[in-house]
Amino acid sequence: MASDLTVEAVRTALDLSRTRAEVAGWNIVNASIPGATFFVVDQAGAESALAMAAGSDRVAGGQALAAARETGLSLIEERSDAVRPGLDELVADSVAAGLEYQLLSESLGRHFGLMRLAVTGRGGA
Repeated sequence: MASDLTVEAVRTALDLSRTRAEVAGWNIVNASIPGATFFVVDQAGAESALAMAAGSDRVAGGQALAAARETGLSLIEERSDAVRPGLDELVADSVAAGLEYQLLSESLGRHFGLMRLAVTGRGGA
């Protein structure tokens, strides 16, 4: 059960990182267009589900992760009334989301490697 919860938590975090990277890409494309709107990811729901999953209540954590995945993890809000971020900030957001995705992917690969080692009793294929 704990392993399933770990995989679901990492999947949720991967989806959130992917969404952040996509939104940053949209904002970079629109950065040079005067009057264009930009997008913001509301990640509060996914973050609260991940925090609950990290807590002691595994059943509630699993249910929160399932609910977060069903609702699309986050809302992408279109903004035109606020101050637009600069191009440097947008590129930094994109790079940060990409690095987070890469780190989560590597940690999930290590997790599956340890599971394979536990099942087979050896590290090789």
